Formats: sequence, structure tokens, C-alpha cells
Amino acid sequence: MAWFRRSSRFIILATILAVALILGFSDNVSGQVQTPSSSASLSSKLENAFRPPRSPGAPAPDNTTGGATRQGKDDELGRCIQGSRSLVALVPTSGIGETTSGFPTIFWYMPQTAALALEFVLRDANVKDIYRVQYSLPKSTQGVVSPPGVRGLNVSNLSPLEVGQEYHWELALICNPSDRSKDIVVEGWVKRVKTDPTLARRIQQTTPQERVALYADARLWYETLATLVELRRTRPDDQELIDAWETLLKSVGLEIVASEPIVSS
Repeated sequence: MAWFRRSSRFIILATILAVALILGFSDNVSGQVQTPSSSASLSSKLENAFRPPRSPGAPAPDNTTGGATRQGKDDELGRCIQGSRSLVALVPTSGIGETTSGFPTIFWYMPQTAALALEFVLRDANVKDIYRVQYSLPKSTQGVVSPPGVRGLNVSNLSPLEVGQEYHWELALICNPSDRSKDIVVEGWVKRVKTDPTLARRIQQTTPQERVALYADARLWYETLATLVELRRTRPDDQELIDAWETLLKSVGLEIVASEPIVSS
């Protein structure tokens, strides 16, 4: 009888251990399922990430100019912009993109232009200038900025953006310094949001390519764009990244820059 009691206790302990191992394996599988599937292409993950919700029958948004655009007179525009493509702000269709960074990078498409300078202005919710900078544009022997392509500006020369605040930015090509009404201007908005601790941990454990999908899932436009831009710079011939880049731009109505190169800022 003593042996039977010991044997019974052994069977009970073995059963408990087996159940614990099964539960542990189940939790591990569940945790793995939460990771973005590697079988889905990066393009498919980006396709609808930043599309605004639309009611049935509503027309598709028109964002072919990349946010609001203000252009100078036609004759000045013809002399300032070389070719058929103008200045384009890389922003979602809504015009506002979110970020968790206090110092995000703003991106735009730079056309081939004879403009003398580029001006960037950042304003707070009270329409107060908090950052303004001008850059002279180096010219080729033909007198135009070359090559055209996507460029970026990191707003690191100021205090970090405040969480929960929206900021308005403008980018202007100065075609005639004596008449700023002839500037070609694009604009957008940036809003800093709180960092999700879970997302932050997952970002540290993934590759840059996986981060693009995670940022897009969180609708963090500026992180998604910056990470993808850096990947395109370092791996320009990677077809999956080329497809993802084109998909992201087309999803917000920016087809006109989908095939353009990534140019250093």
C-alpha cells in the first residue's frame, strides 16, 4: 500500500509537469503569433496603413501634390522648375503624420530646379515660428539643382517636439528673393504621440525591414518613411524594398515620385 501511495503521487506530479509544459509551449506559440508574419510581403503591409477611412461611395482623395501647395506665377514657375515635376511634400493624404520622435525627419521630393535657395519653417499650434532655416542650393553646370529626388531634413536644431502637440511646417523654393510671392511652397503637419512601451521593445528586437511594418501598423508615418528611406539608400537594388517604397507613396497619392532616386539631404 505504501508503494501504491508513492506511485500515485509520482503519477500526479508527472501529470502536473506535463500540463505545465504544454501550457508553456502554448504561451510561446501565442507570443510568436503576435509577431508580423514574414510570409506577407512588405508592400502588402504598407498598402492600406495610411489610407484614411472613407465612407461608401466617397470619392478617392486627391493628393498628387503631396499636401497643400502654393505656387508662384506661371511664367516664374516655368523658369524656376525644370521639367514636369514640382516640389512635393511627403505626407499622408490627411496632411498630418504622427511620430514618437522629438526630432523627426521631414521628407520631400526635390525637382530639378533653378531656385536659388530652399527655406524650411516649423510653427507651433499658436502659429508661432519655432524654427526657420534657409539653404543655398548648389547648381550643376547647367544652372539647375541636380539630380532630382527625395531629400530630408532632421529638425534637431531646436527643443524636442512636445507630446500631444501638432506642428505645421512649410517648405519653399525661393525662385526670386526680391519677390517671395513667387515662391513654390508645400506644407504638412507633424504630431508627436506617446511612445508605446510594447512597440518600443519589439522594435529593439527586429531588423530594420521588420521595423517598417511595425511602424506602419502603429501609423507612425515619419518613422515608417525614415526607416524605409534609409533601407532604400543602403539597398537600392532590393526589389522588395523598391515595391514597398512605391506602394507606400502610391497609397497616399504620390505616384509622381515613386520611381525617383533617394538623394542625400
